[in-house]
Amino acid sequence: MLRLFFLGSFFLIASNFLFGQQIYRGIVVDSAKLTNLPDVHISVKQTGRGTTTNPLGSFLISAKPTDTLLFSVVGYKLLELPLLFEEDALFILLVENTLMLNEITIKATRLYPNQINDRTKVTPRTMSSLDGFISPISYLSKLEREKRKLFRVVEENNRTQTFRQVITDPDVKAILMNDYEVNEETYYKIIENFNLQHAAVQYFADPDSIMEALHSFFEKQLGK
Repeated sequence: MLRLFFLGSFFLIASNFLFGQQIYRGIVVDSAKLTNLPDVHISVKQTGRGTTTNPLGSFLISAKPTDTLLFSVVGYKLLELPLLFEEDALFILLVENTLMLNEITIKATRLYPNQINDRTKVTPRTMSSLDGFISPISYLSKLEREKRKLFRVVEENNRTQTFRQVITDPDVKAILMNDYEVNEETYYKIIENFNLQHAAVQYFADPDSIMEALHSFFEKQLGK
């Protein structure tokens, strides 16, 4: 009887955790430059609740998994994000709302010219799913939920650190603009499309593989 009461209490707590209000946190960045965007307005659709990103592009907002978040800021396209299948740590790419022209010629392929710096950060220790079954109250505690959120953010940053260094390197920008003879607006438009269409490349650990993917995409976008 005690076991049934224990299991019933666990599933009741889990149900409230999954379908009640949760705190979602995240970072909003430019889809082409991957620079953090401050003052982005975030609201829960069809409610009066909202917030804005801080100077580092970060935000916190309370919502249910069944809600939809709206992201808006001057100069960028409105983004609607249903939360149903999303984690509570979000990485948001906003697309710049501008019309840019393509113009071009292909030159020789050049790989990454600089050294990648290891910027790996240590992830906090969190309880495993097995620990959660053994001690559900502790697993669903506020402290443990916060640690899992931080774990996902740090893990995402660690997994994408090589891509971030390559894609934001001014030498890479100079190489691609020179090799394909494109202006800055065209360059950022192609990079934006690359980030949106090739999310898997963001997890590459080899900078030369990232450069090869960039060259291949530039050639395809420019019809060469």
